[in-house]
Amino acid sequence: MAAGGSLPDLGSTVVITVLLAGAGVALADRKRGSWGILGALGVSQLSLHVFLQLVASHQDGPGAIGMPFSPLAMTLGHLGAVLVTGLLMARAERALFVVARLLRSILPRRPRPLPTVTETPTVCVPAITVRPLAHLLYQRIHARRGPPESPAHDQVEFAA
Repeated sequence: MAAGGSLPDLGSTVVITVLLAGAGVALADRKRGSWGILGALGVSQLSLHVFLQLVASHQDGPGAIGMPFSPLAMTLGHLGAVLVTGLLMARAERALFVVARLLRSILPRRPRPLPTVTETPTVCVPAITVRPLAHLLYQRIHARRGPPESPAHDQVEFAA
């Protein structure tokens, strides 16, 4: 690499990606402003630089491949990257909130409930019908057949 280091392994790349995604989700809930964005980028640049310096193997010394960077040049490079990226992100944040405000004014606030496709179920209550005289006579003539039921007190006496 340019500063004499090597690429990190896959495990550290996954850790960096998860940490950056978590920080991005945590900071994305409301408007931060330029100073909040610059602070978050500065902290992330510093922590990622330290993490990568610990994980990747840096080759310091006269036999190092690439250009040797002084700590001042490295710090100034990181500061420049933070300033440029922070200002671009602050402008993008402003534009995003303008678009969100415009969409909020155009789109309805609450979605209307969808119309029902099926009819609501109806409850059927049987109506009391007047029985004709022939029906009553038929029930009387064709009564239920079988042995007569004994009263409950007779069953108690037999059991005792």
